[in-house]
Amino acid sequence: MSSKPFVHRGSKSWWSGKVTTLCGLVFEPGEAKSSWFTGPACPACEAIRQAKNGK
Repeated sequence: MSSKPFVHRGSKSWWSGKVTTLCGLVFEPGEAKSSWFTGPACPACEAIRQAKNGK
């Protein structure tokens, strides 16, 4: 049984090109293949996003 990749929420730095996700992953410029993702969301990113939104 293989696990599906998670969709991470985060932001991209305009200065360095690094992508930092809400759960703390950092992707160097060129590591992220696409800014559009499909699949299940990362539970850690979703929990942080909901806490920031007050839900």
